[in-house]
Formats: sequence, structure tokens, C-alpha cells
Amino acid sequence: MSNVLVIGGANVDVKAKTTAAHIPRTSNPGLVTIKAGGVGRNIAHNLARLGADVSLLSVIGQDAFGDMLISETKKAGVNTDAIIRTNQTTGSYVAMLDEKGELITAVSDMGLLSLLTPETIKKNKDLIMANKHIILDCNLPEETLNELAVLTVGHLIIEPVSVAKSQKLRNLLGKHKVFMATPNLDQIESLVGTRDVPTAINALHTLGLQNIVIHAGEQGAYVSDGKEIIHIPSQAKTIVDVTGAGDAATAGLISGLIKNLPLAKAAEIGQMMAAKVIASHSSTLD
Repeated sequence: MSNVLVIGGANVDVKAKTTAAHIPRTSNPGLVTIKAGGVGRNIAHNLARLGADVSLLSVIGQDAFGDMLISETKKAGVNTDAIIRTNQTTGSYVAMLDEKGELITAVSDMGLLSLLTPETIKKNKDLIMANKHIILDCNLPEETLNELAVLTVGHLIIEPVSVAKSQKLRNLLGKHKVFMATPNLDQIESLVGTRDVPTAINALHTLGLQNIVIHAGEQGAYVSDGKEIIHIPSQAKTIVDVTGAGDAATAGLISGLIKNLPLAKAAEIGQMMAAKVIASHSSTLD
């Protein structure tokens, strides 16, 4: 049995990176890659690469992309026994990057995760209850997040995913205390109406979030356990492709928590892992 369970998105990443400055509303020369991705899957992949005993609960189509996802996830060392296969098309994330590797825009098709209903969660209750660390991403339906908050007796860690989907975390905090969340600056502004880190952190603690790690891009990270706010500098030296940086930072953070490191030390590992991913063409740790 694993000691970490990730519940969330698994999809193919289609990334198009321009080879020159991006010109809007026209065709741009560039490079296109198709790889295994998904916030939940990437976090599980990275955790396994860091030596964690990790399982993934997700939904993947019974198609060629789905087969590729299962193969790549197993190869990374993740237990895939709990993954549900369906006749629907495997989810996808399509990203447009500029020549510097910065995100221009993206579209995420994660409709398959609607099949992870509260009833499905109840069927996997034994698996969920057996793990100390439960990582969720906000691709999950809101009612499913609520069911998981009710069931979970361990450390519930939530990755908000995007500005739009972070509102699910806001609604969840209206009902439950949550051990930890890992938003970025755009997401904290959406959650509490400000990008000012100390003000946002105080507001999130008041809402019931016990521990906070804010991923702040080139600024690094800000962590708070409710007693103090600590700034963790970025370790990034070279930017090739920012895709997956947040997932790597979250995985590094959790790997530190598994080892019972203090929150700030765990976040330092997260920043080191994010720097490795940013400096490569891969969205995950190899």
C-alpha cells in the first residue's frame, strides 16, 4: 500500500513553442510535442521519481493516448491500479508557449474527471483512508472535493490548478478546514482579492487553510504555518519551458513533508525540483 495518494487529472500535453517572437492571430513557426501530463499525474510521477510510494486515482480513456499515459506513469514508478478506464476520449491540455518558454495561452479538456463522483470516492474509501498524504487537484468536481474532505483523516493537500478552478478551494474552505494548499499569485488574488502576500495569507488562514505554500514564479515561494511567513528564493537559472513547474514544486514540497522536514525546508526542495523542470523540455522529472 502506498503512503501517498494523488487524485486528479491525467491527460496528454500538446505543447507548441514558437521559435521566434510570437505574432498573434497568424501562424507561427515552432515545435510541437505530445507527452504524458495532467496536474495530478505529473505530481504523482514526480513523487515517484523522488522515491515516494505513490498511487494515482484518475480517469483515462481506452484509447492510444490512454495506453501511453498508463505506460509512462507506470514507468515512472507510480501504482496505477486505481486508475479508471472509460470509452470516452482521454483528456488533453494544449499549450502555446513563446520562444522563451513562457505560457501564452492554454486550453484544458478535463471533462473525464466528472466520472470521479462522490459515489466513486466512496468505493475507494479503503484506499483513501490507508494513506497519510492525500493530494487533490481542482480539476475534480466540487462535490467530489467535498466528499474527500469529509473522508480524509490524513494530510489533505490541494493544488488549485488555475484561477477559474481555484474557486472550488474557496468554496471548500467555507465547509472544511484543509491541511494545505499550493496556489500561485494569480490564484490567491482570485481567492481573497489581493496579491499582497501577507494579507492574502492571513485571509486564507482565517478561511480555515492551516498551511499555505504560494508558488510565486521567479520570486520563489512563500510559506506559512500560521505562525510566521517565510520567503523561499527561486532556484531557477535557465528557463526552457515553464510547463509543469508548479507540479514539480508541489511534488518536491510533499517529498519533504513525507520525510517530516519543516515546511520551509520542504518548500526549498520544491523550488529545486521546479528549477530542474523549467530548465528542460520535459514537464516532469526524468
